[in-house]
Parts: sequence; structure tokens; C-alpha cells
Amino acid sequence: MNSSEARLYSERRGIQQASIDYYMPDFGINADDKVLDIGCGTGDLVYEIGKRAYSVIGIDISNDMIDVARQTHQRANIMYEVADAENFIEHFPTWKVTFDKVVSVHALHWVQDKVGAIRNIYDCLKLGGECFILLNGPIHQMLGNGPDELPYYLKNHAKWKKHLEGYVHKMYNHLNLDDTLKLFESVGLEVLEGKSYKPCENIDIFSKEELNEYLRTLLGHLRYLPQQYHTEFLQDATDWCHQNFPVNHRGHRHINMEVIVVHAIKK
Repeated sequence: MNSSEARLYSERRGIQQASIDYYMPDFGINADDKVLDIGCGTGDLVYEIGKRAYSVIGIDISNDMIDVARQTHQRANIMYEVADAENFIEHFPTWKVTFDKVVSVHALHWVQDKVGAIRNIYDCLKLGGECFILLNGPIHQMLGNGPDELPYYLKNHAKWKKHLEGYVHKMYNHLNLDDTLKLFESVGLEVLEGKSYKPCENIDIFSKEELNEYLRTLLGHLRYLPQQYHTEFLQDATDWCHQNFPVNHRGHRHINMEVIVVHAIKK
């Protein structure tokens, strides 16, 4: 993702923002808290937390995301670093036992070594520190790996599969709620609350034009396609979404996706 795509992602992140709006009061951020946001993207949540907390550090594996965050969501008590959720303690050892709160919203499903990521969360928390983690569960029509989900459809499309032979979709969302909670407990965290829900049932899909732009920021397939095919490819992806997304109680289409929410404490 380049900087222009990162900016577009920030503008079109309706699902992420809906989760932030819903759960922000439950993060329990206090004025003296030191907070870490894992997978901070363009810094939207970091900036909001910075209004309440003593200090916030946002990390993301993408240089472009961090560049945009530093340019658009900066405060005196905020810092951003390029870092991998799987091993950030190795690169920032002074962060051990440093943070009162760790948050991560729609990021850890991109991490393959979840044990390593959650162990890093444990290591960086103070005793009594809490983490609030939202990640995608096994269902995600737009980003999942299943045969009834968009990335599979695109990779196996007769028109595109020759271009996408080397593409690997790096979405690691196979764990269900029970498996996820066991993972947190396995590194020593005590789960205070764990649940799953489908947030998009009440979020109407935006216009086809907006959806097309949003898909441009999400679909890594585009890097494997010559530029002249991007418009047609995105149109096929957009059409699939509008044909396959379910209809909510208001008669509008929405993404069928599951989000797992974990609130845990280090004791």
C-alpha cells in the first residue's frame, strides 16, 4: 500500500470506525494511562485515545500507514513506530512492562503468529494492565479465505487467475471465539470478557463508487495485475460484493462478517 492508498483507506474505513465508536467507551482509558495501539494504521484511534490518555504509541507494519499517521494524526503525547505485532518487544525491549492498556482494532487477523503477538501484548503490559482486542473471526465475505468469499472468487476467476497464480491472501482469521480465548489464556492473560458479533448487519454498504475505492485499498491482488486491468478488476470485485452481500432489515446490503472481541488482564 502506497501513501495515496493509505490516505484513501483512512477516508473509507467505515467498518473500523464503527467498531471504534461502539467500543471506545469500554476501553476505559484514564488520564494517567500509557497506551499501545497495535496495527494502528493511519492513526485515527491513536489520536482519539490521545485526547484521554497520558501517552499513546501506535505501531503498524506498514511504512506508508505510519507516514500518513505522522502527518495527519499527531499530538504532543503521541508517537508512531513501524513495528511488527509478532516481535515488537524484540525491537523495543524498553517497552516491557510499560503499558497500562493495549488496544488493537481489526489488525491481528493479518498476523500469522498470533501466539507471538499475544505474548508480546502480555510482555508489554504492566501487572494489572488490560488489553482490548477486536479481530475478525472465521466469516468475512470481503476479506476471508473461504470459497464463498471475495478473495477466493477473484483468484479463481477465469479472467484473472493467470495473473494471480503467485498471490497468497494473507488473512489469518480461521480461529473461532473459543480458540481465540484459549490462545489469550495460554500466554497467561486472564480473559474478563470474550464475545463475537456481526457489526455490519446495521451498517449499510456505501455506494458502488465508494466500495470500489475501498476495495482498492484492501485487495493485494492488484499488485499482481498490470495497471491497465485495475479498473476492470475492481469493477468485477465490486459487482461480486453487490451480488453476494446479504440484505439487512432496512433492505440495504451489508457485509457478512464476524468480529471477535476480547478484554483481558495481566495478573
